[in-house]
Amino acid sequence: MKKFFFIQALILTFLVSSTVSAEIKVGEKIPEVSIEDKGIFTFDYEIKDGKMNLKKDAKITYKPWSTKDIEGKVSTIYHLAARTGIDDINKDYIDALIEADFPAHLPDSPYKTTTILNMDDALWGTSKIASSRFHGSQEEFPYAYYVTDEKGKALETWGLKKKESAVIIVDKQGKVLFFKEGKLSPEEIKLAVSKIKEALNQ
Repeated sequence: MKKFFFIQALILTFLVSSTVSAEIKVGEKIPEVSIEDKGIFTFDYEIKDGKMNLKKDAKITYKPWSTKDIEGKVSTIYHLAARTGIDDINKDYIDALIEADFPAHLPDSPYKTTTILNMDDALWGTSKIASSRFHGSQEEFPYAYYVTDEKGKALETWGLKKKESAVIIVDKQGKVLFFKEGKLSPEEIKLAVSKIKEALNQ
């Protein structure tokens, strides 16, 4: 009998844990999260042709990052598991952002894309590869924010799915305008881009 109740308790625990919903709700403020290990890339830059550029031989280091750092800006938070191919899931959305050419190229620009890489979700032996590619992305897009989350703090705080990609759009006050885990459809991409445009015009 004791064994029966123990098994029942295990099943109940599994059901509860597997049905926990994300803490991110459209229309509500995004739950605050701080990432101190390792955090956001920081580097010496210069302004050239109206855009931020890494200075020659600039060294990329880290500093703590918090959702408070993007308050006052319209933002896409692009959360990724550190797994091969995950960044391709919503490549069409990233391409749409690039095509939209939002005002994002200067330090004080009103729009920013923040990519958070969850290193806690990396497959064994692939961390260095993921980290290297992440550095490369920062070098290619020095005006965007890139955050390395070693312990999966954002995923835990926001109740996100592992092995997945998530797109979160917030306004200047941190209110969630759009949220989707997994691949965005063409219609969802159009909706997400329109939400950014509306927020920038307010």
